[in-house]
Parts: sequence; structure tokens; C-alpha cells
Amino acid sequence: VYIMILPALGVVNEIIPTFSRKPLFGYQAMVYAIAAIAFLSFIVWAHHMFTVGMPLGGEIYFMFATMLISIPTGVKVFNWVSTMWRGSLTFEAPMLWAVAFVILFTIGGFSGLMLAIVVADFQYHDTYYVVA
Repeated sequence: VYIMILPALGVVNEIIPTFSRKPLFGYQAMVYAIAAIAFLSFIVWAHHMFTVGMPLGGEIYFMFATMLISIPTGVKVFNWVSTMWRGSLTFEAPMLWAVAFVILFTIGGFSGLMLAIVVADFQYHDTYYVVA
């Protein structure tokens, strides 16, 4: 799932500075954050399988690995908001899309953090909370 969103993150990385008329805040941190998301996405695959009888050690590992991926994601959101801060914003269609993406991505990230907790995931599994 994380690999599939990387192109969209790249598009947002281009849209926000363009329509803010500012360079991307923390460009080097953004590069490292995308690389970290790409790397971590290969080691969090089993967080979708907490309810299949995985050993406790595996559950704990994948729980912390899934929480770890929120750090570079938070860096990206912070840098996007910092780029827009006091910029000369123009709210044309691409920028409106990018701002909506950042808001929805942040809300989805918080719900994903709740699903990273094994005990909570057992309760939310097979509900619309996971899909939403």
C-alpha cells in the first residue's frame, strides 16, 4: 500500500511549492522521508494479518515497524505545511487537490496509527473503520 502512494507524494511535493511560490521546506528531509517510507514499506507487510494467529514476537515487531513508518510520514506533512506557511498561495485546482490530499492523508494516518496497535486491530478488524 505504501509503495503505491509514493507517486502521489511526489506529485504533492511538486504542486505545493509551485502554488506557494516558495521552495519546498526541508527538501533533504523530504528525500530521506520518501526513501524511509519506501524501505519501511517492505518490512510492514504483515500488519494486515494481526488476526491470523501470528506469534506474539511477530505481532510486536510488525506493530512497532508500522508505527515507525509514521515518523517519515509526519516529516512529509510538516514540510508541506511549512512550505505553505506564509507563502503566496494561489488556490487553483491543483493546489486545492493537494491541500485536500494533505488533510485526508493526515486523518488517514491517525486512523492507521490506531490500527497499528495489535489489541485495537483485533477490535477493528473486518469493520468499516479499516476501510475508511
